[in-house]
Amino acid sequence: MDKQLYEQHYWSLYTDFLDMFQTVKYKGYDLAYLCHFRSLIKKNESLFNRLGNPNLTNNLNHTEQSGLDIQEKFNEFLLNDPIKERKSKSNGPVAYHDVYHLLRLPQEQFHRMNSILLLEKSNRKRTISDRTIPIHYIQDYLNEPNLEHSIQKVNKTTKKIMKSNQHHPLIHPAFKQRLLEQFEIIIKRINEAEDFFQKVKPSCLVVASTHYPQTRTLIVVARKYGIPTICMQHGIISSEFGYIPKIAQVDAVYGEFEKKWFQSKSVDPDGLEIVGHPRFDLLEKGAAMSKRNFNRKLKLSPRKKTILIVVRGNNEITEWRQFIKRLNRLGNYNLILRDFPNNGNHPLLQEFSNLNSTKGVPLYDAIHHADAVVSYSSTVALESMLANKQVYIFNRPFPGYVGYFDELGDLVHASSKTLARAVHQYLNKTIKVNKKQVQFLKQAYPNKNKPSGFRLIKLIERLTDGKGR
Repeated sequence: MDKQLYEQHYWSLYTDFLDMFQTVKYKGYDLAYLCHFRSLIKKNESLFNRLGNPNLTNNLNHTEQSGLDIQEKFNEFLLNDPIKERKSKSNGPVAYHDVYHLLRLPQEQFHRMNSILLLEKSNRKRTISDRTIPIHYIQDYLNEPNLEHSIQKVNKTTKKIMKSNQHHPLIHPAFKQRLLEQFEIIIKRINEAEDFFQKVKPSCLVVASTHYPQTRTLIVVARKYGIPTICMQHGIISSEFGYIPKIAQVDAVYGEFEKKWFQSKSVDPDGLEIVGHPRFDLLEKGAAMSKRNFNRKLKLSPRKKTILIVVRGNNEITEWRQFIKRLNRLGNYNLILRDFPNNGNHPLLQEFSNLNSTKGVPLYDAIHHADAVVSYSSTVALESMLANKQVYIFNRPFPGYVGYFDELGDLVHASSKTLARAVHQYLNKTIKVNKKQVQFLKQAYPNKNKPSGFRLIKLIERLTDGKGR
C-alpha cells in the first residue's frame, strides 16, 4: 500500500465532504464541520480498499497532501466563528465532559476546583466513584420546541445534495445513513449545549476529545458563549487521523513532540500547552496489588520474569504469534496479555499455556509488576516508560503514522524475530533502562516531577483569570 497516497486520498475526501455539504446549516452552525468524518466512511470497505489506489484521484474534487490542508480549512472555519468576549468572568464550575470513557481523570482532580462532571445518558457508567461530585447529563438540557421539524428540514437539504453527487465515491448507503444520524445528533447537541451554557454558566469546559460530534459541537457552541475550552490528550498521537483537526481553544498535550507536530499542521502555538495527563500521576503511587497477590490472581510463577504484551485485537496477530513462539524458544517466562479493550478472550490465549490475560487486573498494577513491556504503538508504552519499565515497540508504518516512537531507535522493531531476541537479551543481562528511552521521555513527557493535575489547574486558572475555584 502507498502510505502517502492513502493519506492524500483520505484528506482529499474530507475536503470534498466539507465542500459538498457546506450549505447544510442549523442556527448558523456549519454541520459538516461538526461531524466525525472517519466514522462516516469506515463501513464503506470498497472505498477504504481504494485509498491507496492512484485511480481514485480522478474521482475526487480536491487533491490535499496532508492533514495540514484540513487544519487550515478548520482554522478558517473557526476564524469566521470567533471566540465571543464575555462581558464578565464567570464564577461557575469547571465542566468536565466525558465521552466513551476517554476522560479518565483521577477523582481528586475534580475536588481541586469547583467542578461538575458532564456525561452522556447513553454512557451512564460513572468514571469516578465519588458521589459528592455533581453529575449533569447533557440530554437533560433542551430548548428547541420544533426540533423534529428542524431535523427534517436539514434531512431534505442533505438528501438533495447526496442525490446530485450520487456518483462521488463518498455517496454510499452506509454513508447516507450515518450522515443523517450524525446531523441529528449535532442538531440536538447544539440545543442541549445552548441550554446547558445558559443555565449552568460554567467558567471553563474540559473535554476528552474533539474527534466526536458530541464533544466537537460542545466546543464550538461554547465559543459562542465565550467559555474557554480545553481538550485533553487522551492518548499518544500515533495516527494523525485521530487528532486533526484541532478545535478547542487549548489542547493540553503530553510533550514537545505534540507541540512541534501540531505546529507543523498549521496550529497556532498559543493553542497548545504541555500538561500531560492527571491519570499518569497515579503511576507515582506504585502498585495497589502486592506482587504475591498479582502472581496468584494471574497464576504466574514467582521464579520467572514477567513480560507484559500489549495488543490491539487481532491486528498483526500472525506476527504476535511468531513473537511468542520465538520468545518461548529463547527462555521460560510468564507472559501476560493486555488487549484493547481489556478483552480476556483473545485467540492467542488459547494457543499458549504460559500466556494469561490481565482482565480483571488494573493496568497500572500489570505495568508495575512486569519486568518488561512489549507493545504496539500505544499509550500503554508511554505509561510503562513513566513507570521506569523497559519498553519495546512492535511497529510497522501504517497510514497516518506520525513517527511518535521513531526516536527510540533499536527499541522499535518491525520483525517478530528481532523483537523476541531483544527482549530476551534485556531480561538476561540485567541492564538498566535503555538510555534512548530516558532521552525520549525528556521530550515526550517533560516536567515529569511536576504533577499533571497541578499543571491542568494552572491552565484553567490562566484561561479563566483565576475564576472557577
